[in-house]
Amino acid sequence: MPGVVVAHESGFWLGSLTHSKDALFDRQIGLVRTSTAALVAFLIGFAFSGAASRFIDRQDLIVKEANALGTAYLRADTIAEPQRGELKAALKEYTADRVTLLGREGRDQIETLLAKVSGLHEQMWKSAINATKDDAPLMAVVLPPINEVIDLHSVHLAMARRHLPIPILAMLLGTAAIGVGMIGFGNGRLGRRFSLLDAVYGVALIRGSVSSG
Repeated sequence: MPGVVVAHESGFWLGSLTHSKDALFDRQIGLVRTSTAALVAFLIGFAFSGAASRFIDRQDLIVKEANALGTAYLRADTIAEPQRGELKAALKEYTADRVTLLGREGRDQIETLLAKVSGLHEQMWKSAINATKDDAPLMAVVLPPINEVIDLHSVHLAMARRHLPIPILAMLLGTAAIGVGMIGFGNGRLGRRFSLLDAVYGVALIRGSVSSG
């Protein structure tokens, strides 16, 4: 929000310095302002498209991970005790942690829950290996879903860290700031402020740019 005000006021100040009637110049200013707004709208739309795609991919990954956990839990019934109980207990704890991690209330526990992941992965894998040792058919049943659960965690982490590249985000914010500055310049030329309209437009531009990142 401060950036919106600075961009607008800077433009307004520059516009007020050239406060004179010049129809041709004003027409060019209007053309540049419209073109800049169109460019910003295109960039925000492009960025939002990428953000929406990432969101859908993450939703699909959550479903895939839930299916893998369910399959691993069911196939744990094919192994003997005590490994069966150990594997099921580890899968239950891991699933509960994932639900907490993906929920809003778990945001303050992210580091703690992620620190537990490798230990739970090791516990699940060790129980499965001990239970299926020297039994190739049983290994083929029990190990693949557990391996998928472990792999999906890495995919989930990589996807969570995937954002709009900083140079593109900077260009998007910079173009939005220029657009707001051009509006301020036009207002300065007129010697009049349209505070409410300019504020709504500026906030929409900046919020749209940040949200799409």
